[in-house]
This record gives sequence, C-alpha cells and structure tokens, in this order.
Amino acid sequence: MRRFFLISQGRALSYAFSSFGLAATAFSAARGGFLSFILSPPGLPVVGLGLVMLGLSIEETGTVRRIRLGAAIRVLAFVLVLVALVWAIAVGALGSELVVLGFMLFGAGVAGAAVGFVHDKGVVADVRHDQPIRLENISADFVSLRVRGRDVNVPTSILRGVALARDLDGRGVFVLVRSRDDVVGGDELPWVATTREGETFILTEHEAGLDAEVLAARLTEAAAAAWEGGYR
Repeated sequence: MRRFFLISQGRALSYAFSSFGLAATAFSAARGGFLSFILSPPGLPVVGLGLVMLGLSIEETGTVRRIRLGAAIRVLAFVLVLVALVWAIAVGALGSELVVLGFMLFGAGVAGAAVGFVHDKGVVADVRHDQPIRLENISADFVSLRVRGRDVNVPTSILRGVALARDLDGRGVFVLVRSRDDVVGGDELPWVATTREGETFILTEHEAGLDAEVLAARLTEAAAAAWEGGYR
C-alpha cells in the first residue's frame, strides 16, 4: 500500500483529496476565476501536484544531482499543502458547515502525501534511500551490495564488462559477470540476460548513489585492478 503513494497516480490522488477537502471548507476564498483559485487554500495543493509531477520528471532524467533536485521539489510541494491548511484555518475554514467532511478528505489526502514526503526527504539525503538494492562499496576484491537486507558480494575478478542502461525509471549500468554462481547471494540480484559471454544484472543510479558514468568507470577500474593485483 505504501508503494502506491510513491508512484504518480498515488501522489496525484493524495494532492487531489487535499484540494477537495480545503475546497469544501474554504471555497469562498477561491472565487473569481482560475487564478484566484490557484492563489487560494484549495489551489495550493494543485500547485503542489504540479511540482510533484515536475519533480518526478526531473528525477527520471537521471544523474544523482537531478534525482536529488526532483526529490527536493516534491518536498516543497508537501510544504505547500501544509501552508494551505494554515491559510484555510486563517480564513475561517473551521466555521464552515462542511468542516467535518472537508477535514476528512484533507486528512486522507495529506496522509498519503506525507508518505511521499518522508520518502522524498530521505532521497534528498541519500538517493539510495528505500531502495531494495544498495551499493555499499567497490574494492579490489568485491562489489559489495545490500539486497533486501542480505549481503551480496560480486568478486571483481568475474566482471567481464559494463554498459550504460536506461529505462522508464532512470539510468543505470548493465554489469556482465562470468556466472551468477560465482556471486555470493547472487540469486537476489535482478538478472536480465544470459549469453555465451556470461550473465548480466542491472544496477541503477538510485541503487548505487552514483552517476551511471561514474559507476561504470569505477567498476571497470575495479575489474582491471583485480587482474593486475591492486585497486587504484
């Protein structure tokens, strides 16, 4: 259920309910056309929703900087919802005949938005936040990962190649290894292909906390160092 409030549909529903709730209690503040509505308590969650979608779009373009920027914009969107609540109370929302209905709708909406806020705040601090796979370290011996609470170690000596990857969720790196059987805890990884050269899994920028180009370079250096006997 929690994951629903982190995707675009769940976030849109949360902000829409927040707006509906404030409209029921402070609609008089929104009279006078579209601009007046936007610049009113029920209009601020609509502005917030626009910021949420903007933030998601920026995050999907990739790079750690843009991932953090997208999350920070979504944090700002949640702050607007709280400002809207304070504003609605200031203009007399508590005296509305629909105050109970309004605050039930608003409460349902802001609860969902709060789930997104906590996630986004964590992403600003560490883009690996909430990821089931997290890159912990790259050394001369292993690529160390934490996968769903379990340690997974990929020996650098079995790395055969890397390639930049991109999908609807952002960017990452395809990692080709000799065989998943050589990976400690390898069954936990997202394997995407098997060829004569070996087997491939994908590691995203969110999971690595690194730009795809930097991740690919560090993996390549680690593989080369494993063969040469030392990691730079």
